[in-house]
Amino acid sequence: MPEVKICDVSLRDGMQILNRHAIISMEARLQLAEALMRAGVPYIEVGSFVNPRVVPAMRDTAELLARLPPYEGQIAALVPTLEYYKRLREAPRVNTVALFVAASEAYSQANTRMSVDEALDRSAEVAAAAVGDGYWLRGYLSYAFRDKTLPGEVMPAETVEKICKRLIEMGCERVALSDTDGLATPNDISRVVDHLAGRVGLEKIGVHLHDRRGLGVTNAYSAYQAGVRTFDASIAGIGGAITVAHSVGNVATEELVCLFDSLGVSTGIEVAPLIEAGCRVSQLADFVGDSPPPSKIILDEIAMRRTEMEESVGAEGELTLHELVSSLIGLIGRHGEDEDISVGARLADARRQVNLFLEAPTNRGVVVFSLFAMLIAAGVAALFVRILPVAWVARSEVMAITLVSLGMVLLIGLALTMIQVTGGVKFPRELTTDERDIVREAIGDLAAGLRPSADFSRQFDV
Repeated sequence: MPEVKICDVSLRDGMQILNRHAIISMEARLQLAEALMRAGVPYIEVGSFVNPRVVPAMRDTAELLARLPPYEGQIAALVPTLEYYKRLREAPRVNTVALFVAASEAYSQANTRMSVDEALDRSAEVAAAAVGDGYWLRGYLSYAFRDKTLPGEVMPAETVEKICKRLIEMGCERVALSDTDGLATPNDISRVVDHLAGRVGLEKIGVHLHDRRGLGVTNAYSAYQAGVRTFDASIAGIGGAITVAHSVGNVATEELVCLFDSLGVSTGIEVAPLIEAGCRVSQLADFVGDSPPPSKIILDEIAMRRTEMEESVGAEGELTLHELVSSLIGLIGRHGEDEDISVGARLADARRQVNLFLEAPTNRGVVVFSLFAMLIAAGVAALFVRILPVAWVARSEVMAITLVSLGMVLLIGLALTMIQVTGGVKFPRELTTDERDIVREAIGDLAAGLRPSADFSRQFDV
């Protein structure tokens, strides 16, 4: 058995923040889940059953679960109340229910509009139903180390102990202590974990660390030295809380695995599929206009690939379509040689990869769309005021145009918000002639490597 258990929350904690106002493609999330499975991650949290108006990215968690291949590890989803648990119970594949409460009264009210005690009562209802239905159960405890709303910003260990005991009594096999704001220090980790070790025991305690100040991996190491053996993480370090201003990502899964590998501590996880998945997530973040994921391993891997590309083709500057397509082709499947997978299936996978980046919702498109909409609104407002037979308009035409323009801009802003909540704005495009040649060349290289005697690039309709 592995000496430590790493639980990946990319598909839930990560995807609720990446392109947070729109929905990341189902194919992209499914590919990430499959990469985690290939790596052998023992616990994969695929999403949450929550209000889709608040977290649009989680609206089709049930569909994602239905499309997952069979897996021996834990497949988890997070639910806040019994109402949402009933939706989870109808979904396939999931075998673990995740509860979440906060040690911070202020955060509990902001996040769930409930007090800590009320949130615990709701969680107890879900726990009773889940245990009765045979699900595994785990709990999250937000703000377990620091809380800005408290004197000294320090969360009392006694408060954490009380809530942990309650969650364990509900049936949680593990309670993940969350550094929700990423402000915890190694001293905070030791203070809380050492307190729990003598009063609760650490066999049911894990940590869920965010990384605001570059201390994420250091905090994980401190928790390990203190006796913790369960760690949450996300691919490339993506993630964050929807209701936390300027939230930051999680500790990166690949960085944690490398940390423990360097210590000779077994995780049972293969690093290579995690790095490939991290590069894909980084490309997706760049495409939708989000900041690059913070994982140093992924940033270094992308930099090395760019350097190799520049040295081989003499290219300089920004990421080119040729590099993007070549990288995507290189990521296809990573199927074992003993698997019976046709060339046609691999080429179809390549086509899906390219289309994923051409057709994904993008925040950049929304900005352009918003600017044009507001310019049109101002023009319509000016025309409207010109023909409006109102006396006060004549006395202050500029003020009238301004007020009507602002009103229309506000209405359009509301409409844009609704569009984003319901799935974002898409601007799919066709490849140019030069880009088609690049894709054909990349697919041709792939086909030649699979079966040199045939020209499979003709099968790839771009």
